[in-house]
Amino acid sequence: NGAQKLLGILIAIGEAVAYVLSGMYGNVSQLGAGNAILIILQLFFAGIIVICLDELLQKGYGLGSGISLFIATNI
Repeated sequence: NGAQKLLGILIAIGEAVAYVLSGMYGNVSQLGAGNAILIILQLFFAGIIVICLDELLQKGYGLGSGISLFIATNI
């Protein structure tokens, strides 16, 4: 269970960096380093929230499964 959380955190960091560096939120040179880091942090913490919500669903709280949570947050 701990390894899955660690992998989820690493994927969240990787996706956040990839999204910003790919130019999805604008050219990095126009954004500036500070804004790029803030966007990466915001995306990372959103991933952490999704991981925590998935853990709550796995413990039996709420309706549905963790898979439906990931689908809903990506739409």
